Amino acid sequence: MRDFRAPTRRLVAAATLAGALAVSVGGAPSSASALTTIGEWQTIAPGGSQLGLGVDNGGNLLSFAQPGQLNFYDRSQLLTAMAGVPSSGASRKLAIVSADGRNVAGIAVAASGTIYFDTGSSGTIWSLAPARHTLAGLSLESVPTSGFTGMALSSDQRYLYVANQRTGKVYRITLATQQVAIVFDSAGDSLQQVAMDLVGNLDVVGLSGAVYSVSAGSLAAVATATLGRGATVIAYLGAHANPGGLAIDGANNVYVSTCDVTSSPHTAIGVITDAASSRARTIGAPATGANGGIVTIADTKSEPSFSCIEPLAISDGVLYAGDWRNSKIWGLPLRDLGRLVNHAPAASGRVQITRTSSTLLATWSATSGAFDYVCTLMNSAVVPTTIRETTVSTACWFGGLTSSERFGVRVVANGATSAVVGYAPAPTMITIRCTRGSVVRRVQSYAPRCPSGYVRVR
Repeated sequence: MRDFRAPTRRLVAAATLAGALAVSVGGAPSSASALTTIGEWQTIAPGGSQLGLGVDNGGNLLSFAQPGQLNFYDRSQLLTAMAGVPSSGASRKLAIVSADGRNVAGIAVAASGTIYFDTGSSGTIWSLAPARHTLAGLSLESVPTSGFTGMALSSDQRYLYVANQRTGKVYRITLATQQVAIVFDSAGDSLQQVAMDLVGNLDVVGLSGAVYSVSAGSLAAVATATLGRGATVIAYLGAHANPGGLAIDGANNVYVSTCDVTSSPHTAIGVITDAASSRARTIGAPATGANGGIVTIADTKSEPSFSCIEPLAISDGVLYAGDWRNSKIWGLPLRDLGRLVNHAPAASGRVQITRTSSTLLATWSATSGAFDYVCTLMNSAVVPTTIRETTVSTACWFGGLTSSERFGVRVVANGATSAVVGYAPAPTMITIRCTRGSVVRRVQSYAPRCPSGYVRVR
């Protein structure tokens, strides 16, 4: 973390810096792939080791946790938890199965409300119809006896795609006939969670560190008896990352979680932007952390409570993450600056930044129901610093900055119906030209001044 020279943080009136540069963010910027995280990680609920997460049609959260329990979290309970009041447990238990899985489990919910899930280790895919209390197992043939992991439904609800960590294959189940076809064979990778993107590509993550994408065209071309199709590796997280969770938001950004086996600080959750994944599909060069295609949004240094993040799910503009070792579910509000994620509420306010060479002032309108606000200084749209302030006012101030450092601010309203107030990126620095005789110098700063002996060129 940068040395902020122990900045003093206090509130000042906006009028004191009225003459400086102000930037307002509220509309959509030109880049649809720019991603912003808004808010702080919240504990949704403690419980058993989290193996699977899913979302139903009402925005309620489902989880499969040890020891073999399918849980239901009411949407209103989730909103309360995101406001900082964690649940003491699941609202209710939907089902209990005897299998005690130890791999990522799959959960998918049909438009009819029927829940499909597996345990991450058994050879059974369970279905639970709405308002029913009895589980039914799908009658499948020509499939392995165990090892089912992630699953996803096709947009037309005809097919259920299921990954298998033991065979390294993705199976397509025709729900009307329960016939099975292989749509992807990884040749030995331990496949985990799967997700369908906005254009019908099926993405799947493997413990090798690869994120595969089977194109919509390949999926459509697979006949019942076809033995496999290829896929593009759109991202590679590294041999020791052990990625397990996968989720895709309404802007086609792909989120991947890891259960890294190393003790050193590492990425717990990263995002592959729509632009990065599209480029990887086009030219065949996987996105990585090194080439900037994978952006860390949570790591084990800034979030030391994160131990082994595996299943992921997105609903109401919130990214939910299941922690296998710490037996918790975490939640983080998300907002895409180009397009809001699926079902995300619009930001309830606008954040303005006023910046001088050494200070930054953020102001916003009051949010109904909020009892206080949390301001976080941001290195970028997705990387928060450890510098933050809680205030009952509608302004926060950071000092001790240098003119060459660019910072944004995100603001979260605690206790409000919508936890999000907004995010404002770092304002653009001003560049001026200064001359001394025939010598011309360019000075860039938030409040630029010509050096002694130089004259500003108007």
